[in-house]
Amino acid sequence: MDSGARTIRPVAGCLLLVAAWIGWPGTAGAYQVGHTSITFIDPGREDRPIPSRIYYPAESSGEDVPLAGGASDLFPVVSFGHGYTIPWSDYEFVWEGLAPEGYIVVLPETGGELFPDHLEFARDLAFVITGMEQEGSDPSSLFYEKLTGTSAVMGHSMGGGASILAAAENPSITAVANLAAAETDPSAISAAESVGVPALLFAGSKDCVTPPTDHQIPIYNALPSPCKTYISLTGASHCQFAETNFLCGLGEIGCPSPDLTRQEQHGATLLFLVPWLDYHLAGEVAAWALFLDLLENEPGITWMQECPITDVAGSSGREGTAPAAARLLPNRPNPFNPETTFAFELAQATDASLVLYDLAGRRVRLLLEGGLAAGRHEISWPGTDDRGTTLPSGAYFLHLRAGDQALARKIILAR
Repeated sequence: MDSGARTIRPVAGCLLLVAAWIGWPGTAGAYQVGHTSITFIDPGREDRPIPSRIYYPAESSGEDVPLAGGASDLFPVVSFGHGYTIPWSDYEFVWEGLAPEGYIVVLPETGGELFPDHLEFARDLAFVITGMEQEGSDPSSLFYEKLTGTSAVMGHSMGGGASILAAAENPSITAVANLAAAETDPSAISAAESVGVPALLFAGSKDCVTPPTDHQIPIYNALPSPCKTYISLTGASHCQFAETNFLCGLGEIGCPSPDLTRQEQHGATLLFLVPWLDYHLAGEVAAWALFLDLLENEPGITWMQECPITDVAGSSGREGTAPAAARLLPNRPNPFNPETTFAFELAQATDASLVLYDLAGRRVRLLLEGGLAAGRHEISWPGTDDRGTTLPSGAYFLHLRAGDQALARKIILAR
């Protein structure tokens, strides 16, 4: 870790504040947890099947129960990859921590072989996000018109390294976060060089399976992300980022004993993860201020951060303020035919771009790019690509980048 890493000292009441914010641990989130199973089929890889478990916010718990809320309640998608020889089911704390807070968590069941193909697993993690967007545009789906169009790819250990590979593969992914990410083949460290989305990396100070100096820190250093954060949980181990697993435990023989219980390690992870996701996927500016306050004031972590818009400096406090907000407003009409209007607001003058992608993550239209003044901006779109070709019906992603901020929405073209 570099000289910018700091050990954070306690501030009374901060954990209570965050427990009220995220409902963890010991308090109930806003939603119950529904669950279902979908086998996604990737036609780009010879119809590769990707059986997946999905946990989502619901009014009542159960299998295939309706999603929570009315037509205006939309939810981001989080794709999560398991560690080597660790089944997807050993990450209950992830879906139990995120689904009640308004996140749809998708866990591919692939990658469980003795010699897994890391790149194929990464592509599975990326494709299930595409598959969920297709579900969001399918009137027969449980998830029809319930997705925000924003997404994060996550994972632990092997799945953490694969999350970097996945983010490099799929440009429609909004953010990446991982737990004790492992170097992979092909190299996650090398792939990180092309990942330009916000990133959050967790590490354990007592991890001797994927030591941070050989795994997470090189990944962090390689990221050109406009905003990246590295958090080391003091006394945390590698395997305690999952539930108890015999094979993972064998790999820790000879490692120092963790100073945290498994529940404490899970709670500490969610403490930072939820407000970070709330900002980057849900656009909640107050959540970013909370995340920065946690970095400054929570005990038991060391951390690094490179976010030019935040100007975090000095162990005695944070200089500057939370990032100036950009707002990507709902397009009108949506669904639309043949034309719709996009609108967004900038709090200050900045370089910005507005780009449309299809469900496969391919760019279909660059709507604008360049320096813009503060205030409201509108642009109409007649449903054509960069060559002027009329596009077919379906769902598309609208991505706004304003300075160091990235926002996205799903739009529906219905011809």
